Amino acid sequence: MSRFSHIVASRDGLFLVNRTSFCLVTAGLFFGLALYDEYVVVFEAGDKPWVENKLGRIVRFTLKDGAPVEPRVMAEGLDNGCHQVDAFDNAFFVVDTYNQQILEFDADWKLVHVHQPIPPARYGAWDQGYVHMNSLAVRGDSIFLLLHRGGKGRPSEMLEVDREFVEKRRFTLPGEECHDLVPREDGGWLICDSAHGRLISADGPVAEIDALYTRGLSVSADEIAVGSSLFGARGHRELIPGFVTFLDRSYQRLGRLHLPAAPTQIRGLDNHHHSRSGL
Repeated sequence: MSRFSHIVASRDGLFLVNRTSFCLVTAGLFFGLALYDEYVVVFEAGDKPWVENKLGRIVRFTLKDGAPVEPRVMAEGLDNGCHQVDAFDNAFFVVDTYNQQILEFDADWKLVHVHQPIPPARYGAWDQGYVHMNSLAVRGDSIFLLLHRGGKGRPSEMLEVDREFVEKRRFTLPGEECHDLVPREDGGWLICDSAHGRLISADGPVAEIDALYTRGLSVSADEIAVGSSLFGARGHRELIPGFVTFLDRSYQRLGRLHLPAAPTQIRGLDNHHHSRSGL
């Protein structure tokens, strides 16, 4: 399985992919995805994200010969609507999207802090403070959080906080319903402008992907992988297939892979991807 270059979380399984082929690792409803050391850590929703039965859990796989094996449950009882998982400062961070908070676990997966950088609001109450915080990235002394904000004339935003999750600044992005936040070497960002099927920076569009909903983004020194899919009625999203489009760093297409599931997050399997987490 070492021929695969990326791992993809989706609404219908965890996949290994390259530009021309894929392999299903395990079935399930997956969102967050992080790699560190010899491990892959994923957030698995045990039920539809909006169902309040707290079946969400963190599952850790060991990477052997490029393949995730030996699944082990590290945390459970989480809200089904959690999104990204990341690892830094010798801790793990889970974006608890529907509750607008960040869960911090120590290296042994004990919950040690619950950070509330955005005040609580009812899920979907876009005009009463709900922002659908879905992505997190670290740069220097700051943590950056991506706020979806619902579209329909409400552009997405980025929130910069310090390491205690206290706000430094908040600014508007040139996209709607955005997902994924990957730092570039030049100090900029790459972001999925999901509503418009493209990639953007904080300053404007950089690449048109397709007419679908872009979500899932991994960037290496010489390659970009971005997911896309239709975005149907929420009761049927697990039935929708998708794509992974591969670009060079000049945003020229290198390949496009059809997947039988909608990507939610993508990570590169080597050690040179900007979107690879690390303790």
